[in-house]
Amino acid sequence: MQVAGGRLTFLGQPDVIEVSGSAYEQGRIHGQRARQAIIANIKEIRRWMDEVSSRGRRWDHEGVLSRNERFISRVSPEALEEVRGIADGAGLSYRETLELNAPLFVAASFLPLDCSQLLLRPPATRDGGTYLAKTRDLRGWLDHVVLHRREAGGRELAEVHVAGSVTWPGSGVSSDGVAFSTSGCWSPRTIVDLDRADASWLLTNGHLLLRDSRTLDEFVAHLDAQPRMCPLNVVAADSRGGAAVEVTADRVYRSDAEGGVLIRTNHFLTPEIRAQVPTPDENPSSYHRYAVATRKLRAGGEAWDLGAMITLLGDHEGYPQNSICRHSQNGEGSDTAYASIAVLPAGEFWTTLAHPCGVQAPLGR
Repeated sequence: MQVAGGRLTFLGQPDVIEVSGSAYEQGRIHGQRARQAIIANIKEIRRWMDEVSSRGRRWDHEGVLSRNERFISRVSPEALEEVRGIADGAGLSYRETLELNAPLFVAASFLPLDCSQLLLRPPATRDGGTYLAKTRDLRGWLDHVVLHRREAGGRELAEVHVAGSVTWPGSGVSSDGVAFSTSGCWSPRTIVDLDRADASWLLTNGHLLLRDSRTLDEFVAHLDAQPRMCPLNVVAADSRGGAAVEVTADRVYRSDAEGGVLIRTNHFLTPEIRAQVPTPDENPSSYHRYAVATRKLRAGGEAWDLGAMITLLGDHEGYPQNSICRHSQNGEGSDTAYASIAVLPAGEFWTTLAHPCGVQAPLGR
């Protein structure tokens, strides 16, 4: 399916949820269109929280949620209006919808977000375009949606969200030609200071970064300034450049694309912060996916285009858990929940809300 909308074009499988108007109205449309997926996601996060509690990990869930809500109300009150719209549109309570947007179930339980991020730009691409590709891998399953936001002035944003959430998209692109993606960096040494819930986003808010940035440099500056609790790999690009940004709770470390290629999975490369992230023994999948993507992207010469990138996102070398496209077995391990590719400067956004293996490149390109 191809949906043309102004300056952004959507390629791939899913229906795109078109939203516009006030923050509340955008949320209401999202809630109506994705009601069943939101209900399923709320059930899943409660299962995860119960599982963590059963292992003896305790925290003041309601207290943290309330403190983080107060923080959001100060820095981004429109986000809470959108959450209220989602709840009303889906016929759910505001409080349970807030849980998807103040995601303690990720920050406190170290829910693996074992994503892969692949950036190619000139001189490494055949057509001179920039491709930012991403998979999001989860242990358990959360349904996702693609939102197409139309602002009053004609500007557009496309983002992939867990259905019912708007504060931690995994990837997105704007009609200004800025794209980003994320991947988590958890290890046994990760410390998340929940006492900062009244002063920080639990996870980096990629929607605000994309909304407020017109260039790559602006995106990195806004990321540096945004208060957050959790470590993260972020890859961002515009038509002039691309960068990986390794994010801790108090610093960011930027590395620009060398030779047009950048890969990030679930560990840091910056020497001074590598001790914070998993070792090869702790997360062999992260290192294997990084090595496979590096080898294949650098061996491809200038042959890379959208079709080749889609094929790489579905790669099964190291199957089922060490491959870029991951498959749980009998309920164990991670699954690739979605994949996306932003194409710049064309303003194209390809997505599949399922395993990318076997997906064909869009026709007519």
